[in-house]
Amino acid sequence: QEKYPAAVQLPEGASSSCMSIRSASQPGFELVIVWRMHIDEEGKVLPKLDLLTQVPQRALELDRKGAVAAAPLHFRALLGLLGIEAALESLLRLLCTEGSP
Repeated sequence: QEKYPAAVQLPEGASSSCMSIRSASQPGFELVIVWRMHIDEEGKVLPKLDLLTQVPQRALELDRKGAVAAAPLHFRALLGLLGIEAALESLLRLLCTEGSP
């Protein structure tokens, strides 16, 4: 939120269980990252992140290849490849025209 203040919202503050990312260039386009923590029998903490999309109806109509519907699956693949921090940074750089280093 400090690095991308115009785009990132934490609805419940620092202890929020979700983060909203709003596109500055595409009004109405928002990605919501929801996270939960799972603790296994051995006490290992395993974060689980999911991506939800909020896209204007007109954009959905134009999305003939289903990119919006496939976004959650692609985000999970990105998490597996890059890890949490790098995956989130990639999304933010993609959606934000301001605040990028």
